[in-house]
Amino acid sequence: MKLNIQWKKVLYGIILIVIGIILVALHFIVGGNGIGNFISGIIAVISVLVILAGTYMTSSGIKNCK
Repeated sequence: MKLNIQWKKVLYGIILIVIGIILVALHFIVGGNGIGNFISGIIAVISVLVILAGTYMTSSGIKNCK
């Protein structure tokens, strides 16, 4: 049962990485003039944080499965 929980953690980490990549693409779409650049910057910061969280979850989940 513990192995199943660890693989769920890996799956959630991969899903977070994919969401972060989607946010990076959205960051390039939103960029424009004044307020668009501000929102684009916020989206860029959120996407980096989501990718880092997903990477941490995935790596710790894989490490604990062994």
